[in-house]
Amino acid sequence: MENKTEEYKEKLARLKGLPLAEKNIRVAGLVTEYIESKHPNIQLIVVGGLSVEYYTTGQYATADIDFVATSHEKIMESLVELGFERQGKDSYLKELQVSVEVPDNHLAGSYEKVRDVLTDDGCIVHMISPEDIFCDRLRALVHLKEKEQLKWMTKLYEANELDQDYIYS
Repeated sequence: MENKTEEYKEKLARLKGLPLAEKNIRVAGLVTEYIESKHPNIQLIVVGGLSVEYYTTGQYATADIDFVATSHEKIMESLVELGFERQGKDSYLKELQVSVEVPDNHLAGSYEKVRDVLTDDGCIVHMISPEDIFCDRLRALVHLKEKEQLKWMTKLYEANELDQDYIYS
């Protein structure tokens, strides 16, 4: 496993200097592949800003990567192996200026609707569905009065063919 860890650290290091959006999705892919190969019972699912960024084709920008997954401590340990530093609930890779957080162990949405996205490195990123991220932004608009979410909901709607029956349910 030592060689595998070094291999992934080298792959991550090669991402230095890439634009933030491209770097984040590729880091998410490498982290996912590394952790899921090491812990086959863990499935990392990207949620939050990176999913909005992906589904709006880069119109939204985020500085961090949010995953939901079980086994939080195993994930944190794996991130440290890859060179991330723990900073409270986050892990930070200083060399790439990338922060990873695992805010929850349960997906607020449908596991059946999770989409697999292939990165330029050939890694698979499991991504919350555009419908579920749309609903997440709708909840933030309604309950938290975050009016800027309307803009992102509109962009999500315009950029994706959303399952409206699912959203209404």
